[in-house]
Amino acid sequence: MSQDEYFMSMCLELAQRAAGQTAPNPLVGSVVVADGQVVGSGHHERAGQPHAEPNALAAAGDRAKGATLYVNLEPCSHYGRTPPCADAVIAAGIKRVVVGVQDSNVKVNGGGIARLRAAGVEVTMGVLSQQCRDLNRGFFRVMECGLPWVELKMACTLDGRIADQSGRSRYITEAAALARVQKLRRECDAVMVGAATARLDDPSLTVRDGLPIVRQPRRVVIDPHLSLSESAKIFDGQTDTFIFALPSACGSKANKAEYLPLEQNSDGSYDLKACLETLAEKGVRRLLVEGGGVLAGALLDADLVDQIYWFIAPKMLVSSQARSVLASDQLRPLDDIIELEDVRYEEVLPDLLVTGYCKGRKAFLEQTL
Repeated sequence: MSQDEYFMSMCLELAQRAAGQTAPNPLVGSVVVADGQVVGSGHHERAGQPHAEPNALAAAGDRAKGATLYVNLEPCSHYGRTPPCADAVIAAGIKRVVVGVQDSNVKVNGGGIARLRAAGVEVTMGVLSQQCRDLNRGFFRVMECGLPWVELKMACTLDGRIADQSGRSRYITEAAALARVQKLRRECDAVMVGAATARLDDPSLTVRDGLPIVRQPRRVVIDPHLSLSESAKIFDGQTDTFIFALPSACGSKANKAEYLPLEQNSDGSYDLKACLETLAEKGVRRLLVEGGGVLAGALLDADLVDQIYWFIAPKMLVSSQARSVLASDQLRPLDDIIELEDVRYEEVLPDLLVTGYCKGRKAFLEQTL
């Protein structure tokens, strides 16, 4: 690992501290280095608060003059809730800036780099660029495609079942897997389920188990006919709840959630892409989908899933009436099989976790501007 890579990895670690807390802003960490030593560091904690670069510069003080600043994302060059970071870097007398990846937000998109270079600051680009892009995959997905990064989490038995014939599913996996799901929730901006899952499991969809968190992920339910009870846990007021329902059903809605229109395609299926676009407009960058099988199947059919977390429990229901992990009416030939890339296997004992990107998403993460 080169010196630049070493200090950029520190930026990534700093940025990760605020995972799930900064949306709609990206995760950013920054360090100031003078004579090979870190003299200041900081990260962006929440939207509306100072960005990583000013935090690192404030920690460095006068030692920032003539030093090198590392940051995993291009310094901004526009006024938002805070002033341009590029201006703060120039004013501090930084001699060199090392950037992980260019910001694809149209308000920046190379403008920060250009401003630094125009002021005589040396700029080095592309250090650990893939890791930097992966860290903010939801941010880049929205900026470049208008959709949040969709992460599908499913838990099933060895024979591919998620619930028995009555719909009972708690809990197929054991404590270690459940704890891993809590960590995933903390890192994402919203958690989505289908109406059947919300009715049968009555989940809170919040981060529990004592994990540090300032803001809970938003909760999203695809509930076309508003079938949920008003006493459901997702209406407990702990965080924002979005319900996508058919316009014809919204006349009976209560005031415990924000109800959003669920449109139908010409074939009668639900327009889930439009739902995702709406969530992106509302600041959701990473979306965790936790089932059930019908919603998961529909998202996969529409090629809207980017990343998979697939927990497999060493158990079998051995029942044709038990609920399948995926449900779809699409007649998919073998030639149209859904493939995963960069597949990894992890023991979350006694369960197994299989992760991977849906085909084409790895290329999305590897591209640079």
